[in-house]
Amino acid sequence: MTRKKIPDLELRLGNGTAAARVGPILLTLSKALREVERCRTTLKAMGFSQKRWQEIVNEVNPELRFVLRAQVMDLILGYLKSAGKPVERNRLVRALYNQAAGPMQRIRQTISANLRTGNLTLYSGNKVGLPAWKNRAE
Repeated sequence: MTRKKIPDLELRLGNGTAAARVGPILLTLSKALREVERCRTTLKAMGFSQKRWQEIVNEVNPELRFVLRAQVMDLILGYLKSAGKPVERNRLVRALYNQAAGPMQRIRQTISANLRTGNLTLYSGNKVGLPAWKNRAE
């Protein structure tokens, strides 16, 4: 069995290093991914079925296949809406894991990231819920 030779990468581009130029590229990529996610959730909120918005994405650019699968956040929101009240964080993780939403670590990371961004709210007793519920309780 022969191994493929890994090409030598030139780390210098022009009069700067490639590493110094990666930051702006990663920032642009991050913004683009957020925009794609915003569009996907907007289509879903407008009542388009998952199948339909997958067709729309395929029509726009078939290379964006990674956007087509249901996201963990969609499953989290669905579970919380069906519960109708804040759910204990570990119970939420276990329930989503049992629904094959993804690895437990990814589910936990998604919950943590959305707590930081304000898409989810932390309640007493380590419970997770929707921000709208906080306003309703007050």
